[in-house]
Amino acid sequence: MKKLLCCCVLCAGMIAPAAAQVKAYKSDKMTAANSVAYALPRTAIKVRVVAQRESIKVGPYARFAQKYLGVIAPLADKQLCTVQRATLQGVREADPAEVYVLENPDKSAASLYEPTPEGLLAVAMEGEMPGGNLHKRPHAKALCGKIQEVSYVRNPTEFLKVQIDKMEAGEKSPEVMAAAAAQQIFSLRKHRMDLITGEAGENVFGEGLKTALKEIDRMEQEYLSLFLGKQTLETVVREFEVVPTKGENTLIICRISDNGGIVDASDLAGRPLTLEMTPEQQTDRSPWVNKKESKDPKGMIYYRIADMVNCRVMDGTREIAQSRLPIYQFGAIVQMPAAALK
Repeated sequence: MKKLLCCCVLCAGMIAPAAAQVKAYKSDKMTAANSVAYALPRTAIKVRVVAQRESIKVGPYARFAQKYLGVIAPLADKQLCTVQRATLQGVREADPAEVYVLENPDKSAASLYEPTPEGLLAVAMEGEMPGGNLHKRPHAKALCGKIQEVSYVRNPTEFLKVQIDKMEAGEKSPEVMAAAAAQQIFSLRKHRMDLITGEAGENVFGEGLKTALKEIDRMEQEYLSLFLGKQTLETVVREFEVVPTKGENTLIICRISDNGGIVDASDLAGRPLTLEMTPEQQTDRSPWVNKKESKDPKGMIYYRIADMVNCRVMDGTREIAQSRLPIYQFGAIVQMPAAALK
């Protein structure tokens, strides 16, 4: 109902007497009957972060790997989270700190603004948004939050149980079990070589040979994991939004934790993933910005011009993503005559 009322007031302003002048001023109250409130735009930056979580579970016979296989295996469980890539996208929304009242809006002034789910919002002027990287935001969202998480597990974490000679009585020590597992590995390798060279399996060929070799490979990996451990790989995707503030050129998007993966910026246990912004200060050369502000607001419209900003997502000293985006907050709020829009 409130949005409908705003639109009705706006339409009434279009048929106001020609003598009434447009007047705009910053306020949180509307005192005149023929007036409408509008918000200048601001830019939120949507950051999509993709990371890989690696988890290594130590094999039960890891300490015997060098003795029986001649390799060094990890002796402790390990978790590692690595940021692989990120993307940046600017979204436009109403700035609640920059709300203006427009009195006696005529048709030309009203064309500056459009109805959105957040209220009346100043539209972009022609030619103001080069690059096509800024999109209107259809609905308001939380400034940061988990959008989706996709996991890919390379290997299960269960270990193979080594089969030993059932005729041997008594419980076997870990080293005896490790020796038996190593013997199975060497036996599987010999069977593979015999199949490849034709020393064994005269009737095994074609698809049957491929299937046999594939099964031998699978079994060998299972026995090797008893020494080398199991590796689990998980891909995690999270999406955050940050709202830049003029004069604050570095923001923490989120944090990266080896144990927790991609966590919120408030979780101090992780290292920060930051957004670095370098404004090009193009608006400083705009004739609208350099023009002295009129003391009489009659016939004037307030508008916001975005500045182009070079944005980088950084994980320490490593650059993850880079993009050039128009950001309203780093630009300027200017006055322009309503007559200039006709």
